[in-house]
Amino acid sequence: MLLALGSLPATAAAAPEARVYQVANRPANDLAAQIRDLYPDGQVAISARGQQLVIRGEPELLDEIGLLVDTMDVAPAQLRITVRSRTREQNDSSGGSVTVYRSSPDGYRNNAGVRVEQQSGQRQRSQERHLVMLDGQSAHITSGHVRTIPVAVRGGRNPAAILDQIETRSGFLVTPQVISGQMVELTIMAFEEDPADAIAGYDTEAVMTIRRVHAGEWVELGSSTVDESGQRSGLIYRRDSQRTSSQSFELRVEVL
Repeated sequence: MLLALGSLPATAAAAPEARVYQVANRPANDLAAQIRDLYPDGQVAISARGQQLVIRGEPELLDEIGLLVDTMDVAPAQLRITVRSRTREQNDSSGGSVTVYRSSPDGYRNNAGVRVEQQSGQRQRSQERHLVMLDGQSAHITSGHVRTIPVAVRGGRNPAAILDQIETRSGFLVTPQVISGQMVELTIMAFEEDPADAIAGYDTEAVMTIRRVHAGEWVELGSSTVDESGQRSGLIYRRDSQRTSSQSFELRVEVL
């Protein structure tokens, strides 16, 4: 519902004015924060009073914002998030040894035997975890586990503000937002403590991406690979080992 404050002559139609928008399904503060993100350069002045938004700006912008308010003023949708993690381990080892033994009773003639071994093994596992949350909430995903982040934890687009308020320092922070019937906008923040090429003065590095996907579509969040190698040797033996472990994460959001 829209209420106009005051009236203006036709000759001043383009001058800034104030309008009141009545909202019914969502807190006015939430809508005010979203609209401020869309108009960050001081184009409009926004204040929230209970279930009312008071916005001052040019009429054309206010007309545009009125359409946005009608679209955004819907009850928060309930979402089911499914996180699928896949782990693959590859172990390879090779080695050889030399054995010297006597081949005659008098012990004057010795023979040497060479033994070469190669072993290879692979293990794969997959698991899924589910979480039901409200549209606009954030979920933290780490090591295949998923949990919601309290509503009070807010950081906007500043990763440091969020990382200061949650315990872990690695994983993904995902915020789904329903933008139409079956379209979901995902704000994905991937962060890791003390990366190899860390920026001076920072212990944690974060990368934020925004994707629009269809509800029910699997989205790849990212993957990691760890390579380990070792060697053991002695006078008559040597063994080399190589271990590769990779883990990948996928996400699916369904509108309930």
